[in-house]
Amino acid sequence: MAARAIGIFAILLITCPAVASCLTHAQAPAASEQSPLVYPELSFRRLLNDLQIVVASAPHLGESMTIGLVLRYGSVFDPADKGGLAHLVARMFLKATQDRTSKAIQDELSSLGATIEVRCDWDGIRFILRGQSSRFERSLLLLYQIVGEAVFDEADFSKVKEEILQTLDRPQDPRQLARNRFEAALFRGTSYGRPLQGSKLSLQNISVGDVRYFYRRYVSPNTSSLVIAGSAPPALVQQKAARIWGVWVRRDEVPFTFLPPRTPSSRSVVFEDDRDSPAAQFVLGNLWPRRDEPGYHAGALATRILQERLTRALPTSLLTVAAEGRRLQGPFYVQGQAAAEQALSEIKKILDMAEEFKGSAVSPDELAGAQTSWIEEFRKSLSSSEGICDVLLDAELYRLGTNYIATFADLVKRNSVESVKETAKEWIFPGGVLIYVRGPAAVLKSGLESLGSVQTAP
Repeated sequence: MAARAIGIFAILLITCPAVASCLTHAQAPAASEQSPLVYPELSFRRLLNDLQIVVASAPHLGESMTIGLVLRYGSVFDPADKGGLAHLVARMFLKATQDRTSKAIQDELSSLGATIEVRCDWDGIRFILRGQSSRFERSLLLLYQIVGEAVFDEADFSKVKEEILQTLDRPQDPRQLARNRFEAALFRGTSYGRPLQGSKLSLQNISVGDVRYFYRRYVSPNTSSLVIAGSAPPALVQQKAARIWGVWVRRDEVPFTFLPPRTPSSRSVVFEDDRDSPAAQFVLGNLWPRRDEPGYHAGALATRILQERLTRALPTSLLTVAAEGRRLQGPFYVQGQAAAEQALSEIKKILDMAEEFKGSAVSPDELAGAQTSWIEEFRKSLSSSEGICDVLLDAELYRLGTNYIATFADLVKRNSVESVKETAKEWIFPGGVLIYVRGPAAVLKSGLESLGSVQTAP
């Protein structure tokens, strides 16, 4: 997540060495002959205000175009007593600019045949503009005005804040609620331990002045990357993007220094009573390596293999095995649900199978299957301008390298059965595990101590 995460320099540029190559089908990762992979041609340029511009030329996608901007400051930068600030700021970007009202912004989007989505996660804020390559210049100008010339007034602030408060009042999906409570316990005492959208109390502490301060402090070109994926001529796109975005004034960078979360040292259980429910929700997990750590790909393969084994063993538990790479250590978790009477036995089964998984050999077939499925998913993401844009925004946000698209398959394939097994030992329930359980206390509580030390959820 997220996925999670930004002047008077007009036309002058610094051109970085371009990492641009149009790879042939013969150079692409192995796949079926019926669906050859066409890589986008990439060009990179850094402006004098330090904005990184990446153009992904993909003529084979026709008119489809996606422009993405990632700001490397997200909800992790919320003040301790003002959780939800970054999320609130993200919700306000389309309300007004120096020269446009909200209606004028929407009218221009309609004229362009475009849409804009603003996403906020722990590591950054992303803008995704989906439009047409033939209208890239107007689209770039509109996006710049929305980001670089944003205006935050009291009336819009009050309206957005009330909308968020109303959202917090609505019942949450039980699985998402369990995930949120699990992460709050796993990251307790750190920035990740707060609700990303904030709470009623924290939102009451936020003023429109806080929104304006966050914008002035963190929204800057030197901590941002702009990606344009489409069929327009790359040289022309770079030229127009530089002219439009080169006027954005850079600000001092804020260091990314946060208290790291603590790895669970033993089995502990956080229990929440849901006395009227016939079922139990449960999440088991621990910390996971940062997105840019060398063991990330081996760990991701391990989660895929473990998912397959657990699904075969417990087909009715709706199990999800997943992990989230972030700028700090993120969460790894196994989530499921079961009838309250069966939940404890299923949790024990998951713990036993995880230990067995770490102690037994990963078969070559299991590894090959996990590698093939992940590479194929990655390839499919490159079949659209939005997918290309998302991959490049991730590469920029997490410093994965300018050639990440071309090297992804090799990064996955270079992992052996030994490296996957060793990574699993290090990162999957490595001596400590946090277990969150939500269900009827009358059925569950007496048996929870067999799992570990128990505390009641606040």
